[in-house]
Amino acid sequence: MKVLRRPALLTGVLAVLMGAGAPVEAGTATETTGPLVRYAGLDGCFCAPWTLWTWDGQVIKLTDARVFTDKTGKQRAPLALSPDGRHVAYFRRGDGALAIRNMSTGRVREVPGVRWSRRLRSTRIDLAPTGRYLVLGSEQDEQVLDARSGKSTVVPPGLQPWSFSPGAKLMLAVDGEFGAGIYSTVTLAEKGRAPIGGALSPDGTTVAHFTSDDSAISLWDVAAGRSGGRQPIPLPAAKIPVRLRWDGAGHLDLQMVLPGKAGNGADAVYSWYRLDLGSGTAQPVDTFTVPGTVHNPIVAGLSP
Repeated sequence: MKVLRRPALLTGVLAVLMGAGAPVEAGTATETTGPLVRYAGLDGCFCAPWTLWTWDGQVIKLTDARVFTDKTGKQRAPLALSPDGRHVAYFRRGDGALAIRNMSTGRVREVPGVRWSRRLRSTRIDLAPTGRYLVLGSEQDEQVLDARSGKSTVVPPGLQPWSFSPGAKLMLAVDGEFGAGIYSTVTLAEKGRAPIGGALSPDGTTVAHFTSDDSAISLWDVAAGRSGGRQPIPLPAAKIPVRLRWDGAGHLDLQMVLPGKAGNGADAVYSWYRLDLGSGTAQPVDTFTVPGTVHNPIVAGLSP
């Protein structure tokens, strides 16, 4: 889903330090198995096809994915990655089906009742964890779509889906002032409120968010309606916070980028930290270089 801070989205794409690996084509359901996607983009130019870079160093050409909305090549068709990089959603070339590819199994699921058309040219796709739900966003409305049944639920006007719990049972949506509500993904019944959008914990009881000056992380206790009783966790210095992410085990991870290194075709350096909520410390766990040669980059878990 979204970058979990209010400033404009930092564009960039992660490059695996271990190397690019050998290109592989993924045009059918059985050709791609195992690897999780780190990022996607157009490699070196704005031409087809979409390319996937995986955590184990592979470079995969996604030959069955639609790249542009029309023949002019000026606007790219939507593509989304799940937060863990296990699923890729895109409109398929040829039949126009909305497809979700499971990278672990290689299987491709068609979302019932959704086909590419001219009215979808400005549509945005966000893919929830587990690949079960998608958000189709446009200027007209925001819809939560069940990928198995094709059932679509329109999000109430004025709300925008922002993040999901790791199991995708709950969804956090923000209003125009960035105030947040927590909803059942299936029914959109409200389950709680938070003063600011952020990352939703597995059980939906905690929202992790950046402070207004982006210097620390606060935890909001949804049931109590207040901060979680601990001091904000300070962020590592000299880097810009990009996003927060809970995993299914309840770990909270932080992504940061070196300032002045993202956008405008330049490289950037991204770092992941795991937060110790007891001690308030951030332990570095991974670092990536972001090449500026990849166009329209989409990082796993982030909207382009």
